[in-house]
Amino acid sequence: MNSSHENISEELLARYLADTASEGEKNQVEIWLAQSDLNRQEFANYRLIWDHAGSVQKKFTVDTDLAWNKIKMKMDKKPAIISSDDTLSKVREVDFTQTTIQKKLPIRIWAVAAVTLLILSFGWFHFRSLPSAEQRVATTNNTTEKVLPDGTKVFLNYNSSITFPENFDGDFRTVSLQGEAFFDVKPDAAHPFIINANGTEIRVLGTSFNVKAYKEAPVRVDVSTGKVRVSKASHKIDLIKGESAEVLADTIRSLQANMNIMGYKTQIFDFNAANLNDVVSSIREGYHVDVRLSNQQIAQCRLTIRFEKEPLDATLAVIAETLDLDLRKEGKVYWLDGNGCQ
Repeated sequence: MNSSHENISEELLARYLADTASEGEKNQVEIWLAQSDLNRQEFANYRLIWDHAGSVQKKFTVDTDLAWNKIKMKMDKKPAIISSDDTLSKVREVDFTQTTIQKKLPIRIWAVAAVTLLILSFGWFHFRSLPSAEQRVATTNNTTEKVLPDGTKVFLNYNSSITFPENFDGDFRTVSLQGEAFFDVKPDAAHPFIINANGTEIRVLGTSFNVKAYKEAPVRVDVSTGKVRVSKASHKIDLIKGESAEVLADTIRSLQANMNIMGYKTQIFDFNAANLNDVVSSIREGYHVDVRLSNQQIAQCRLTIRFEKEPLDATLAVIAETLDLDLRKEGKVYWLDGNGCQ
């Protein structure tokens, strides 16, 4: 048997338990045990199986050969010759009680059985130790919401995907994100929630926030509620409600959170003296439409307004009316046109 358990073989563990290991081998096992709680738990399971296999073997070591041979000798013994004259005068009664004899199995069979039990038991143990199968949810030209096994809600934006285990069995609830998603994390202080996104780690206990992690742009995190830690390499920053961070190649930059970034999920847009260029950018990303300005003269027009779950056409019409602009549609492109703002 060549199976090994984290740099230690089953043969060595067997010799250790059988007290046939050398001093060097005993030291090797004891060093392995001191390395981790997982090793000690695995050894405890191995000892349990070993002891069980030993007790099975001891249970069937009764010497039935001796009893069998004695009975066989009696059965094979030739009967005494009795003369016809004695037949009537003497009748011998033999009281024969039928006995069921079970031959003892050879020791090799019990050894094979013990080894098989060990293999099956360790196979089960390692199967239970394997991480849960991964699941993946992805979008293209759509958004979708997914509830994770722990109750965390994830709202995926266009062209995004999230990978997560079938069950969160370990100390951490770890997922991987590509693209953009809004997270509403189920609180669990004992099991932190961790998002891996393009080399950036976002760690939380229970909060809501947005993560944008498309390959062509820096990772950005905007916090809606609670507290979030963002880290990459040796850099890290803690964010609270209303704060944001942008992860660059060699640093993490702190920003003020932009709640309009989450418009693709909330369909709420709140602009306060925002220039029209930023307004159009938010509308474009939130509604997933192509909105353009006909010239740069109107790009700096300022707008203070709030939209909450309004249809796209109504939103653009209000913007055009407020800033005295013309709105037209050519194919799938919306155009805002004007002479600038005073």
